[in-house]
Amino acid sequence: MDVQSDQGAARPSRVPVWGLLGSTALSVTGNAIVAVAMPILVLQRTGSAVLAGVVAAAAAAPLVLSALFGGALVDRFGRRRSSVAADLLSAAAVAALPLLDMTVGLGIPVILALVALGAVFDGPGMAARESLRPDVAARAKLPLEKINSWGEAVDGIGGVAGPGLAGVLIAVIGPMNTLWATVIMFFLASVLTFAVVPSTEVRGKDRPPAEPYWQSVWQGLKFVWTEGALRATALTGMLIVLFLAPITSVIMPAMMFQAGRPEQTGFVLALFAVGGIIGAIGYGVIARWASRRASLLGALLLTSVAFCGFALSTEFGWLLTLALITGVVSGPINPVTAVVMQERTPEHMRGRVIGTVASLSLAASPLGAVVAGPIVEFSGPATAFVIIGAGCLLATAYAALTPGLRRIEPSQAPFAPAPEKANTR
Repeated sequence: MDVQSDQGAARPSRVPVWGLLGSTALSVTGNAIVAVAMPILVLQRTGSAVLAGVVAAAAAAPLVLSALFGGALVDRFGRRRSSVAADLLSAAAVAALPLLDMTVGLGIPVILALVALGAVFDGPGMAARESLRPDVAARAKLPLEKINSWGEAVDGIGGVAGPGLAGVLIAVIGPMNTLWATVIMFFLASVLTFAVVPSTEVRGKDRPPAEPYWQSVWQGLKFVWTEGALRATALTGMLIVLFLAPITSVIMPAMMFQAGRPEQTGFVLALFAVGGIIGAIGYGVIARWASRRASLLGALLLTSVAFCGFALSTEFGWLLTLALITGVVSGPINPVTAVVMQERTPEHMRGRVIGTVASLSLAASPLGAVVAGPIVEFSGPATAFVIIGAGCLLATAYAALTPGLRRIEPSQAPFAPAPEKANTR
C-alpha cells in the first residue's frame, strides 16, 4: 500500500534520495561480504580451492539471467516493491545457511544451491534500485546526472567497504557468523526502501493490464535493440566489460605475482575503486555544464590511455597512482550510460530495459576471463594491459561513430521524468 500522501509528493524532499542511497549501500555491502565469506567458509571446511572457486562462480553465474528475466518482474510488481522483496529474499537465502548448519547440517551441494538462489535475487534488486533513481530525482527536484553519480559512487563504496568489513568480521566471529551480519544488512535495506522511498507507479483500476510475462521479457529485448541510443549503450557496455572484467581476477594478480608482490594486489584494486568513486561524484558536480557525449567519449579515451600505462612499469607507486587515475577518468562512464537508459525508456518498461542492458554487459564477462588467461600465460600481463587499452579505444571509436549516441543531451531525451509526480492509489 502506498503510504505517501499526494500533498507530500508535491513538496521537494531529499529524504527518498538518502533512503535509496542508504538501502543501496547496505545491499551492495552485504553482497560483497557474502562474496568474500562463502569461499573462505568452503576453504575452511574442505580445504579445496576448486570447491571455493565453484562457490564463487555459483554466486556470479545466475546474475546474467536474473537481470534479464528479473527486470520484467520489476515492471510487473513495481519498482519499490521489487526492491524490498529482493532484499528480503536475499536475507532469507543467506539466513538459511547458518540455520541449516545448526540443525540438519550443511553440505557443499546445499551451499551451492543457496548461494545461487541468493544471486538470483540480486539481478532484480539491482534493476529495481536503478529504476527508482528517476523517481527520487523527480521527488527531490535534482538532476538525473547527480542522482546517478551518487548511486554509482555508493555502489563503489559498498564494493570497497564490503571486503574490508568481511575480513574484520571473519577474523573476529568466523565466516558462518559473518553471514548473520549480511542478513541484518539486507533486512535493513528492505525496511529503509519501504519506509522512505515513494511509490510513484499507477495502481488499481488506472493501471494498464500487465503483458504476459514472456512477452514482457521479449519486449524489453526488442526495445533495447530497436532504440538506437539503448542499443549503442548496451554494445558499448559489452565491449568495456569484455576487456575490463579479467583485470581483478586474472591480469592484475598475475602482474603482481610476477613482480614478487602478490600480497599487494588488493591495494592496487582498491585504488581503482576509490578512483571510480571520486570520478563518479566529480561527474555529478560538473554534469550541469558538461556535454554528456563529450564526457562519455572523453572518459573512454582517457581510460584506454591509462590502461596502456600499466604495461610500462610494475613499480608499486606507479601502479597505485595509475590505478587511482584510471578510476577517476573512468568514473563518468556509468552515470552517463545510466541516465541515457532512464531517459530513453518509457516508465512502464524501465525495469526490464535496465535489466536487459545489465544482462548483456554481464554476459561478456566470462568470455573476457577465458580469453585473458592464455594471453597472460603466453604473452604476459603487460601485453594484456595493452590489449585492454586497445579494447577501450575500440569502445571509444564505436561510441563516437554510432548514430545512437549522437543525440543524448537532456533536451533530446524522449522520456525524461517529470519534475514532480503525484501518487495514484
